[in-house]
Amino acid sequence: GKKRMAEKEQTKNESFSSLDDNWETDVNVLSNELSELDTDDTDKSDWMRLLGVSMKPNPLDDWDQLYNLNNQCALRNDCRKLANELKNKRSVPELESFLTLYCKKRGMDYVKDIGWLTILEKLLLLNLPASHEFNVFFAFTTKYIPKDTRPNAQIYDLFRLLLQYHDPQISNHLEALHCSPSTYCKQWFSTLFASSMSTETCHELWKIYIEQGDPFLVFHLAIVFLINAKEEILQVKRGEQAQAVQILENMASQLSVEDVTDFFQLALHYSEKTPECIRKDFHYIIFGANFDEEIKEMQMNKMLCLPIPAIDLTSNDEMSSGNVNFFIVDTRSNADFDSGHFVSSFNLNCVAIVDEPEKFDIALNSLECYKTSRRAEDHYLILGYGSDEEDNYMNMLIAMFIQKGKAHVSFVQGGYNKLHDCIGQHNRWELISMHSEEKCHLCSIEKASPKWGFFSKVKSAVSNTSNRMKERVEAVVFPIGDDRKLDDKLNHADSKQRHGKRYRQQSVFTIDENSDEELTPGAAVDENPKEEILLSKEFTETFECQEVFRDGSINGHIALTRTHIYVLHDVPGKQGYVTTEARHALSTVVAVTSRRSVPEMLTFKLGYEMNGSSKITAVHKLYVPKAGECAKAVKLAIYALRPLQDP
Repeated sequence: GKKRMAEKEQTKNESFSSLDDNWETDVNVLSNELSELDTDDTDKSDWMRLLGVSMKPNPLDDWDQLYNLNNQCALRNDCRKLANELKNKRSVPELESFLTLYCKKRGMDYVKDIGWLTILEKLLLLNLPASHEFNVFFAFTTKYIPKDTRPNAQIYDLFRLLLQYHDPQISNHLEALHCSPSTYCKQWFSTLFASSMSTETCHELWKIYIEQGDPFLVFHLAIVFLINAKEEILQVKRGEQAQAVQILENMASQLSVEDVTDFFQLALHYSEKTPECIRKDFHYIIFGANFDEEIKEMQMNKMLCLPIPAIDLTSNDEMSSGNVNFFIVDTRSNADFDSGHFVSSFNLNCVAIVDEPEKFDIALNSLECYKTSRRAEDHYLILGYGSDEEDNYMNMLIAMFIQKGKAHVSFVQGGYNKLHDCIGQHNRWELISMHSEEKCHLCSIEKASPKWGFFSKVKSAVSNTSNRMKERVEAVVFPIGDDRKLDDKLNHADSKQRHGKRYRQQSVFTIDENSDEELTPGAAVDENPKEEILLSKEFTETFECQEVFRDGSINGHIALTRTHIYVLHDVPGKQGYVTTEARHALSTVVAVTSRRSVPEMLTFKLGYEMNGSSKITAVHKLYVPKAGECAKAVKLAIYALRPLQDP
């Protein structure tokens, strides 16, 4: 009896133990499922947060419902194909409404085969909340997808220069194969690699991409693919272009989710080894608004290597080269070098390439030995005169370096002539060694140049600032993207908000007497006269002004077109004729400021936004008698660029 009682008690305990174990297992499973659910929800919210659309309403809830694009039939047919790819989880009318409104908000017609459908398919597979899908797609494509990926687009010229900068060997080999970047990069750039990767890998890559917040990373990611495929590419013989393209396509398709993090680390390495000014100078050209078709100024297809603006060597601010240090090689003649040269440059008279080749080889070898032993990590920066006629020998040196496979070679855009002007404008003559105004022919040209008048009111207001009294300046920022009325009350906004509406009134700030913000340094004197044009009706608005510099001012006009703002200087003695001194896209207007003591004094700051902060690339200080009307016209012109108001 006792034995049976013991067995029953043991069975009872085992049943309770089994119940307890099952209960713990069920709890663990439920906990894991909830954890995965929370992680999934967090990942989805990250997309909205990083793209700045969490609080934006869904435009699809309120629009005109008019399907009247010029290419509406083609759009509808492509929507049918996309619906099939999505296994009819989304209807054709739903997709057509989505893309029709997208085209209208961008102010453009539907264009086939430019990557929109591929990107949309990948984004819809994220299963984001339906109310956020449109805003996510719009923000992603307008910020991270280049505006033009047609075969002749400038993006491929820039990529060629970047690839050559980091690995001239593979760049030269691909050119020998007649394999231009447009043949293998088009799908990469137009879809941000979506067409070449699995959905899971693509989602992981895109998430890290928007976390970095840098559209230019697409170039460095592509460079990583090429360098990883270098050995295979170099084995491809001439006439086998298709084989090289196939190798690169396979490289992208073989990338797995586990490889994405390492892939990005390599891309960030090449990004750090690229001069920061390249991103600043080319950002608008590559990622600017689609409505601007006038960007033809920089002929990158004719450049031998990456251009570095002269002003980046003279600015008081942190140099735009970022983590890159330059080894400057001055290719001018010995006499010109001795009459003045940049403090850290080394002279290599490139005329000797033709006249005295043996002496040139000795000089070049000595220079390279010094660089290798003392400044091995520095990047070559070649400095010439700044004119096509005098820089033929400099171009020979650049071509020689590239042919030899030397990486990290760039040149100073505008040469020593532009560098001299920039140093004069910033009054930083300490940057020129052995400088003599008597011997310097550039200084002689400046002395012979005429001076223009200067408003006494402006001069007294700007020049007589003392340390005991600092002016209060109210800055009004009006970027594209705000649709409120002009007289609305402005609210403060967090400067970290890269997306959404950031129209605000900044708090007041102070300017010291010696601040560089106080006055534009000086008027550059161009050795080659600028083209004189008639102040015509092609401009939608014009306002008389004077551009103010430290040493005077120049009569001129501010002029507006549909997409640009111009700073024009009057031609002395020729009424109605002007020269174009500056031309900026309206989308690059970051801020307009005015002084309380002189409300007619307007300061225009131009630049772009990166990682939550504004990068200023140009500043113009202008005395405008009709300052209020001018500021209002600029603001309205910026608003007019928006094809459709946000609901």
